[in-house]
Amino acid sequence: MDLREKGFLMMPTTWITRLRERMMEHPQFPWWVFSFVTIGTFMVNVDMSAINIALPTLKKAFDTSIDTLQWVLTGYLLIITGILPLVGKLSDIYGRKKFFIAGVLLFGLFSSLAATAQSLNALIAYRMLQGIGSALIQGNVMSIVADHFPPERRGRPLGMIGSVVAIGTIVGPSLGGVLIRYAGWPAIFWLNVPFSVISFVGALILLKGGRRQGPQPAVDYLGATYFFVAISLLMLFISSLGKPSFLPGSLSSLQDVILTILTVIFWYLYIHRSLRHKDPLIHLSLFRIRTFSIGNSVGLLSYMLLAVPQITLPFYLEFVYGYTPDVVGLLMMVQALAMIIVAPLAGVWSERVGTRRPALVGLCVTFLSLVLMALAGTPLLPFSGLVGLSVMIVGLALFGTGMGLFQAPNNVAILNSVPKEQTGLTGGIIATVRNFGRVLGVALVVLIYERVSNGLVIPSAVTAGMQSVMWIGALATLIGWALVYFGQKDPQKKEVREAR
Repeated sequence: MDLREKGFLMMPTTWITRLRERMMEHPQFPWWVFSFVTIGTFMVNVDMSAINIALPTLKKAFDTSIDTLQWVLTGYLLIITGILPLVGKLSDIYGRKKFFIAGVLLFGLFSSLAATAQSLNALIAYRMLQGIGSALIQGNVMSIVADHFPPERRGRPLGMIGSVVAIGTIVGPSLGGVLIRYAGWPAIFWLNVPFSVISFVGALILLKGGRRQGPQPAVDYLGATYFFVAISLLMLFISSLGKPSFLPGSLSSLQDVILTILTVIFWYLYIHRSLRHKDPLIHLSLFRIRTFSIGNSVGLLSYMLLAVPQITLPFYLEFVYGYTPDVVGLLMMVQALAMIIVAPLAGVWSERVGTRRPALVGLCVTFLSLVLMALAGTPLLPFSGLVGLSVMIVGLALFGTGMGLFQAPNNVAILNSVPKEQTGLTGGIIATVRNFGRVLGVALVVLIYERVSNGLVIPSAVTAGMQSVMWIGALATLIGWALVYFGQKDPQKKEVREAR
C-alpha cells in the first residue's frame, strides 16, 4: 500500500487546511476564530495591568529610581503606539494570519526572556521587544474579527472585545499580586507563555493565510519612520507634562524647547511625506470620511476620559473616606464590571438600530456619571458621608456603562466606514488612538489635579482636585456628544466610495 495515496504522509499544512475547511462549514466558526484571537487580547491586557502591580517589587529587586523604572512601561507603550499603523498596513497587504501568529510568538518569547532578565536594562529591552509582539496582536485582532463577520453582525463580537479588555484589566492586578507574592515578579511574565501557545495553535488552525490579490502597493517605510519618531516624541512630551518640572517657568528649559522643536519637525516631515507619497502609511483621504474622522476624534476623547476616575478617585476614596488601597481597588472594579456587562449588549443594540444611537446614549450616560461624581464631593448638597459614597459608586458604575455603550458601536462605525482592503490599517489606527488617548488622558488629568490640589492630600484639596477634573471631563463629553450628533451618521456605502 502506498501511504501517500492514503494521505498519511501529507504535509502538516495540508492537514491543517483540510481541518480548517471542515470547521468553516460549521455556523459557529466565526466565533471559534473570535475565541482564539481574543485570547491574545486578554493576555496583552492582563500583562499591561499586572506590570503596574510589579513596579514596587521591581524597584526593590533592581535598586533603581522611579524615573528609570518607568521605562519598563514607557518603552513598551512607545513601541506599540509607534508601529501600530504600519502593522495594520502590512497586514492588509500580506495577510493578517502571519502577522498575528508572529505577534503571539514574539510576545511569548520576549515574555520568557523578561522573566529571566538579570538587569533592569535587559528587562527594559525585552519589554520593548515584547511591545512589537503586542502591536502585532493589537493591530490585527479587530480586523480579523471584522473579516469573519459581515458588517451588520460585527456589533456583538466587537463589543465583546471590549469586555475581554475589561476582564483582562480586572484580572491583571489581582492575579499579578498573587503571583508576585508567592512566585516572585518573573511569574507575571511566565504567565504569558501558555496563553501564547494556546492562541498560536488556534490561529494556526483557524486563520486562513494569503495576501491581497492584484497589484501590491508600495509600503512607505520612510513615512512610517517619521510617524514612529513623531508620535514617540509627542508621547514623551505629553508624559512629562504632569511632572513637577513642567510647572510655570520650566518650559523655558533647553531640554523642553529641544523636545518641542523636534516634535514639530517630525510631524511636519510625516505630514509632508503623506501628502506627496503615492501610497502613504495612512491615506489622509480616509479623514474625508466623516464617520472615520469623527469616530476616531471622539474615540480619542473617550480613552482620555478613562483616566478621569482612574486617577482621581483612588486619592479621593483614600484621603477623604479613609479607605485602604485594597478596598479602593475593589470599589474601582465597579467601572470595569459595568463595561464587561454592557459592551456586548451595546454591540447587539448597534446591530439592530445602527451605531449612532448607542454611541449618543453612551456619551449622555458618561456625562451624567461625571456630573454625579463631581456633585458627590459637594458638601452643600445632601451628598455627604455614606450617601455621597453611594452616589460616587453609582456614578462610577454609570461611567463604565457609558463607556461600554459608546466604544463598541463607535469602533464598529469606524470599521464599517472604510473600504474592506483597509480594515487592517483602520484596526491599527483605532489601537493607536486607544494607546495615545490613555497616555494623553493620564498626563492631562495629573496636570489639572496637581494644579488644583497643589499636591496636598488634605480632604479639601483632594476634593477640589477631583471635582475640577470631573467637571472638565463632563464638558469634554458634551463636546464629543455634539460632534457625534451633528456630524456623524451610520456609515453609508457612498461615503466609503468617495474616499477610495
